[in-house]
Amino acid sequence: MIQTMRILLIILAMSFSINYAAAQQANYRTYSSVVKLSAFQGDENYQWENKDIVVFLDYKNGDFLVRLKNKDFYNKLHPEPADPGEEQEEREFLFKGILPIRDIINQKSNSQTYDVELQLICDDLRMNETVNFKLTISRPGSSSQNYRIFMLQGILYNDQLNLPLFEGFNNEIELFINFNGYFEGSY
Repeated sequence: MIQTMRILLIILAMSFSINYAAAQQANYRTYSSVVKLSAFQGDENYQWENKDIVVFLDYKNGDFLVRLKNKDFYNKLHPEPADPGEEQEEREFLFKGILPIRDIINQKSNSQTYDVELQLICDDLRMNETVNFKLTISRPGSSSQNYRIFMLQGILYNDQLNLPLFEGFNNEIELFINFNGYFEGSY
């Protein structure tokens, strides 16, 4: 009986240690993410945004991922595509890359800008294009050392991507991916 109690206590202690360690793992929690697009058709500027996107940032290695659907690129103010009766299947677009995570975590200035490359991937379209972004990371005030505002700004080229939802727009389409991040834990 005493032997069984000891085994149960050891198992309980190990279980608690494992769960406590997992709960204490550091990471960046991302929230308030938005994608914004700005495109010209002739002299007229169209701008639209979508706040229903998924952003992931791994604090350990800087892996960065943004998941978008083709509907995220759709501008309700823009005239319909050439064939409005044609239903488009839903496609997933990924922006993947590695952000300079150690610099981000150890950032001392209120604002820092980096040049980063992200891959724009859509398996359904066999697309894998490199897109250059300016990444600006702001650390507002000195109240929180762990809070950051991430702003990525890049250009999508219509002649390279040939996406139906950008049909009729000028060649350069400006893309902004913004999100907030809060570092939890220790590193």
